[in-house]
Amino acid sequence: MDFHYLLALLSGGLVGLLLGTTGGGGSLVAIPLLVYVVGVPVQNATAMSLIVVGYSSLFGAWKESRQQRVHVVSAILFSLTGMIGAWVGAHGQQLVPETLVLFLFGNLLLFISVWTFWKNNEGEHNDIPSGCAKEFSGRCALKALAFGWGVGLLTGFFGVGGGFLIVPALMFLMGFPIRLAIGTSLFIIALISIGGVVGHLKVAHLDVVLTGLLLLGSLLGLIFGAQVTRSIPAHHLRRGVAILIGVIGVLLVVANGWHLL
Repeated sequence: MDFHYLLALLSGGLVGLLLGTTGGGGSLVAIPLLVYVVGVPVQNATAMSLIVVGYSSLFGAWKESRQQRVHVVSAILFSLTGMIGAWVGAHGQQLVPETLVLFLFGNLLLFISVWTFWKNNEGEHNDIPSGCAKEFSGRCALKALAFGWGVGLLTGFFGVGGGFLIVPALMFLMGFPIRLAIGTSLFIIALISIGGVVGHLKVAHLDVVLTGLLLLGSLLGLIFGAQVTRSIPAHHLRRGVAILIGVIGVLLVVANGWHLL
């Protein structure tokens, strides 16, 4: 196998591994891996990331649904406004220089890393549904629609799934236990990614072989990651992912900040 394709397969595996263990962390490393490891331009990398993350998340959501860990109603409501936001964000990225996109993305990763590392782990060991997970009211529907729009914008602009925001929102704002939040997040990511892909495909040129290898690696990583969550405490997983995201964020800020200056 060509070394270039091997890198794509391994990169997809890491994306899937983080998706399976966190419900969204894989989307944060997809763009840097595609740009700096595989060597794909940002515009193409964003579209490829959305395709890989979207399909992998759909597969993961299907697996979680067999364990009754997907709240379908909230996922659909999140996705209604999220798909529109992703389409708008995708078009917005086309108006911004590539270096600035990566610099802003690095700052976003740093913020998420610090917040994820230090946030209270209350609820990570709770498997009892409460709030909107227990009784989905009209107020819960409005929450889902509003937050879906914001997540969609980030999804389209940066090519990320948004699970790093969706999972905490479902847990701390809507009362979902962590396993239900991760499963629901995977379904939301899959649906929202569609809007981002449609927005990017007008100008992006996809390498079908690379995209296929990324997807294959991601699916394999997702299966393995789902097994990992059963043996490693949730707070250890969260902090490990936070550190990885922070390192990537620092590298992106330094490299692209230097070019901007």
